Amino acid sequence: MRFTPSRSLSSSQLSRRSVALAFMVLPLAAATRVHAAPAADLLRARHKVNAYQDLIEATQPLQAMWRRYASLVSLDRGPTGREVRINGLSAPRDVSALIAAAEAEISRGPAFAECDAAVAGYIRLHGETMPLIAAAAEHFDKGLQREDGGVRARAFHDSLRKAIPQLLAARAGAQARLEPIRGIVEEAELAAYERMSGRDGRWHIRRATVEARRVMAVFPRAGGIIEIERLDEALAGFDRIVEDTEAFGRDNPEGLLAFGRSPRGFADGIRRVRERIVAFPASPKRWAPEIADIEAPFQSLTRMADAMLRPIA
Repeated sequence: MRFTPSRSLSSSQLSRRSVALAFMVLPLAAATRVHAAPAADLLRARHKVNAYQDLIEATQPLQAMWRRYASLVSLDRGPTGREVRINGLSAPRDVSALIAAAEAEISRGPAFAECDAAVAGYIRLHGETMPLIAAAAEHFDKGLQREDGGVRARAFHDSLRKAIPQLLAARAGAQARLEPIRGIVEEAELAAYERMSGRDGRWHIRRATVEARRVMAVFPRAGGIIEIERLDEALAGFDRIVEDTEAFGRDNPEGLLAFGRSPRGFADGIRRVRERIVAFPASPKRWAPEIADIEAPFQSLTRMADAMLRPIA
């Protein structure tokens, strides 16, 4: 069946009854430990998830920026005032439109209490921290620390090393509370697509992200031991998804559009992560930033899938 973006979940074919049934088969509250009532409107839930995820993804560069700054400036001592320029910080991207969209969703249903609160807290800290980052970046970029021996630069530094880790922790907390909800919504979408039109392109796209989450579940996101045998088993299971998706794409050249190679790209990315895990000198093997950013292959897959399946308002 040809994949057509206009036949998204906004289609009138997806009735409230089919949406309700999609959620009824899933233990939403149990799976997410979030009170989600009402959970009957799948389209409404998807709009909310999209708004939250768009903001979280758009602010991801903050983490790399802080890591870069911390590699160039001693977090304990701060700037000396003798630097010609203090590198690492940059003016934050304007995400005011994304913040407004996410903020509007907080009070809308379905209610995801813990996630809504986490996103609200992140938005508050983001609003408090961005002016500080912008002012510090401008001060450092102009080399003004040389004018007062670094007094103001160190004041900026002291504020930054408190504020930015709090902001990044709030962002990680919001992401952690959103991910289980995204997973439940995706499973509901998968069931709805199959009821609507069988195992078409949309079904294969959503199935890939649902099954990719099973691979990601192997990684202890909060830290801990990585079970290599369990990872290999999960990857072997995902290989079947790759084969099914590619076979569907060969038989239906227009069925997957740009998504066709994404599942294999995810599997290859996680296998590269596996190589670094196995080679990592620590034993037992534990997740560590030095091994790899495990999120990159997964987020690449889900971004592509969500872009293909994003409901048309």
